[in-house]
Amino acid sequence: MGGELSINPYLADILAQPAALREALKKYAPSGLNSIHECLQRGDFDRIILSGMGSSYYAAYPALIQLANQHTPVQLINAAELLHSLNGLIGTRSLLWLNSQSGRSAELVHLLEHIKTAPPACTLTFVNDLSSPMAERGDVCLPIHAGPEVTVSTKTYINMLAVNLLAAVQLADGDLDPAIREMRAAADVMESYLADWEARLRELDSLLGNFEQLFLIGRGSSMSAVWNGSLINKEAAKSAFEGMHAADFRHGPLELVAEGFAALIFAGPAQTSVLNRELGREIISYGGKVVWLDSSPDPEIPTLILPETGELARPLVEILPMQMLTFVMANRKGLQAGKFRHVSKVTSRE
Repeated sequence: MGGELSINPYLADILAQPAALREALKKYAPSGLNSIHECLQRGDFDRIILSGMGSSYYAAYPALIQLANQHTPVQLINAAELLHSLNGLIGTRSLLWLNSQSGRSAELVHLLEHIKTAPPACTLTFVNDLSSPMAERGDVCLPIHAGPEVTVSTKTYINMLAVNLLAAVQLADGDLDPAIREMRAAADVMESYLADWEARLRELDSLLGNFEQLFLIGRGSSMSAVWNGSLINKEAAKSAFEGMHAADFRHGPLELVAEGFAALIFAGPAQTSVLNRELGREIISYGGKVVWLDSSPDPEIPTLILPETGELARPLVEILPMQMLTFVMANRKGLQAGKFRHVSKVTSRE
């Protein structure tokens, strides 16, 4: 990998993720959700609607999967669609769960204004900025304790995902103590992985080689890293990689595979990793290139080794190689990774 990389503010935020995660775990207060848990137990809510934009939206997906284990129906809806097209889904018995690291994203703030005249049963907000409108207007607000962040969402993504997951485990009557222990262990392996970040970049650069098209592919809770990996590579490296569900990829996009095509495929949850692997082998048979992301090497497919974690915490480590990819691509283009050209840290207009 050519060029010298220094620790710029974006990279510094990436390297600070394990410490930020530990802070969120230390400060997580289960009592904040007691009233909501009691309402769920009584059947006061007829649905749970999770919403957000960008990385905060993608960070909610593992929580959605966890919440599917409890009896109240749950949905994940883009906040812009919820505001303008699907606001009829918000009723007087809804639990509205809103994610925004800044607490100031235009769509979320406008949604809170919109529901003032006919509020849901409860609005639960997750924010990093406790002085924000979302923090002030939520019936219950859970801080994610990510600390200051300069540009692309890194610490705020990790902490939003973790705090959302803990809240989902709690509301689905799961056991918080092992969940917190698993995430603390994840912070440790993340720290070890990031300590050797220069070697991680060289390895990924070498495994990818040259390509014309790159897709990020996964299933289940890995979709957080698939979608957010696609987003941050557009933001931080000006590289338009598509993130797609493995099953959707079979429904047409498989026709794209030829020489010059490459895919980063997450092994993902145990129950579907075999399906993902078969897709990878098929892509290779058609002349494409595949890099397999898993905690152990595959005997047939070039593998980028992920830090080993429990199933719950796996989405926390899956984003790390996607972050490393932003530096690989920015370096190839002669750009500074993480430097905005057109957007700002907070999206204040729709």
